[in-house]
Amino acid sequence: MKPKIPKSIQFGAISSSLAAATLLTVNVTPAQAFSFTTNKTGSDPKGLIELNSIQLDDGTVIDDFSFINEARIVSNDEYSGGNTGAASADIGDNLTSSPDTGMKKENLSENELHVNLNNLNLNSIIDTEDNGNFAMDLFFDKAVDNLLVWERGMNSKLGVQAIDREGNLLGRYLEVNSKNWDYAGYNIDTQEIGSAQRVGARGISMAELGVEDKYITGFRFISESSFNGPDWKILGTDVTRGGKVPLETESVPEPGTMAGLLAVGGLLVASRRRRRS
Repeated sequence: MKPKIPKSIQFGAISSSLAAATLLTVNVTPAQAFSFTTNKTGSDPKGLIELNSIQLDDGTVIDDFSFINEARIVSNDEYSGGNTGAASADIGDNLTSSPDTGMKKENLSENELHVNLNNLNLNSIIDTEDNGNFAMDLFFDKAVDNLLVWERGMNSKLGVQAIDREGNLLGRYLEVNSKNWDYAGYNIDTQEIGSAQRVGARGISMAELGVEDKYITGFRFISESSFNGPDWKILGTDVTRGGKVPLETESVPEPGTMAGLLAVGGLLVASRRRRRS
């Protein structure tokens, strides 16, 4: 069963909605693993576990991250007590709510949904009920060239697709299954569960999502009732780290520059015509 989207939510024009539905139902691409090592401070499953950096398989160390600072709920199963609803906020047993550690709360609002994803505490996650359905649009404070995903339990799926600021779907839809992920080297025991569980890690490149060389800040994340409730943490690697500029930005002239180039081109053509006459 696909996530139920309220009638009040609009994805744009009717044609855009049909295109989005086609992408979600047809364009599912098998995942190819992009692994990394999680460098952290702290190992108490019930306490603060702070991310310092990641290391890629080629030895590259990255410590410049982008954080999710805005959320839009497309759909989220209604919470009515107990183990109901879909996505909620969860933190380690011994932690108290704060901007640096995250919070524990059911029935999240849009203004609260991103709180646990806007810090470096790996023991600050979005917890999804086993049969929960959600679709949410999350936006980073800086454009990213990779998504970094950690999943508690290593037993769930998560759907992801890039979007623009209006919520229009871009590239291809991808489903990732944490059963196939690498162990991230730590366990967490959050307030929603009774004992510590292993955490898996995986990277997703923009090329894998079909939006390579584009300046991407937004993504739609999806859980269906058959996905076994992903419990996840997401950060991004800053696309401009080390002074890099996205290729799309480099290759597209500013409107004023383009107008100037066209004007110069017109003058050259006129000059050649005069010389021939």
